[in-house]
Amino acid sequence: MDEQRLAKKTKRESFLLETVDLLRIVIIIVVLVYLIPIFVVRPETVSGRSMLPTLEDGDRGLTNIFSPLIFGIHRFDVVAVVEPESGDQWVKRVIGLPGETVAYRSGVLYINGQAVEESFLNDEYINGTGRTRSNFTNDMAEVTLGDNEYFLVGDNRPDSYDSRARGPFQRSDIIGKHFYAFYPNFRIVTNDD
Repeated sequence: MDEQRLAKKTKRESFLLETVDLLRIVIIIVVLVYLIPIFVVRPETVSGRSMLPTLEDGDRGLTNIFSPLIFGIHRFDVVAVVEPESGDQWVKRVIGLPGETVAYRSGVLYINGQAVEESFLNDEYINGTGRTRSNFTNDMAEVTLGDNEYFLVGDNRPDSYDSRARGPFQRSDIIGKHFYAFYPNFRIVTNDD
């Protein structure tokens, strides 16, 4: 009889230990599912044509939330941003940094009066639109950015609503940088792509 009680007690203890282990695993998974999008990466879906040909409408991927906090935001980074008026999330490219003066003349980017090459622009794509580099980006008067302001523009200049029309974005509007596309094709888009 004592052996049967001992066996039942051992089975109950074993069942309780396995249940506690399972609950521990479930709690860890739930915590990770909630913490990863808050602190590490965030899912994004590209909506619209403003980043063609770098990113296409419907591209799905992840943006790095951690990287801008640690490594900062640099010119030509691809960033995810929340448009404050609509609450929509956009993917754009950083063109101007805080304190800089930004202008476009004859398709050339000027930062603080100096011409800056935009090597990420795709000449084959530009020519396919029936335009040239000199008229792909419309002329824009100088804009001087404040301390926490960033000038964000889509790669598909004729078809992008961005800082040229709505003004600069605040640092707090930028929620991640780089784009790790996984659907429909895998690719990593950083500041040189």
